[in-house]
Amino acid sequence: MKKLKIKNKSLRRHLVVASFGFALTFIFWLAHFEWHDEMRLWRAFGDAGYALLFITLIIGPMNKIWPSTTFLLLWRREFGIWFAVLAVTHGLLIAHGWANWDVAAFFGYEFIPQLGRIARMEPGFGLANTLGFVAFLWIVILAFTSSDRAMRWLGASPWKWIHTGSHIVFYLVAIHTSYFLFIHYTESFHKSVPPQSTFVIPFILMSAIVLALQITSYIKTVKSKNRRISQK
Repeated sequence: MKKLKIKNKSLRRHLVVASFGFALTFIFWLAHFEWHDEMRLWRAFGDAGYALLFITLIIGPMNKIWPSTTFLLLWRREFGIWFAVLAVTHGLLIAHGWANWDVAAFFGYEFIPQLGRIARMEPGFGLANTLGFVAFLWIVILAFTSSDRAMRWLGASPWKWIHTGSHIVFYLVAIHTSYFLFIHYTESFHKSVPPQSTFVIPFILMSAIVLALQITSYIKTVKSKNRRISQK
């Protein structure tokens, strides 16, 4: 009976977070009304995914800084899983709809008629997508191990080591996103660019908040540890 109640509560949290995630996706889809429909869709999934990653990552530091926010820890797994769903959808939409499963195109190589061969046109694009692809793989691993069963099977220490990778995913995704927000879609001699993304300011704010909370919680943890040592 107790296990059934826990599962029901977890299911409710999943439904709430999934609804929130898809509502955010719709809002970002509306915000990019001037973009091409296909680009607009994968951009919306990416932006909403980053917002869920932001929430996932601030819960831990907030709990260390403000212990009264402990109740948020119950929601961290659901936010992490649905971030993975949106991020993977974002990646698959790009691979299928934009790159058409062409590996060379995905990493910035195009056929240049003037040269009569494939050449690298966007070196930064290839690097940004490499970082995005590494993050994609790690996100899939995190999603598949985000369960009590996986924790028991792996053991506490290996499971914890894998999931500390969520912070690495944050930096990979942040750099990947920064390239497309601030470099790729800017004026260029060989292509037209869409209007500036409405996600620029939210992205800067969320990234800054994550970094600030991580640094603050780290400082507080170190001070608390030093205080306990000095009292012994």
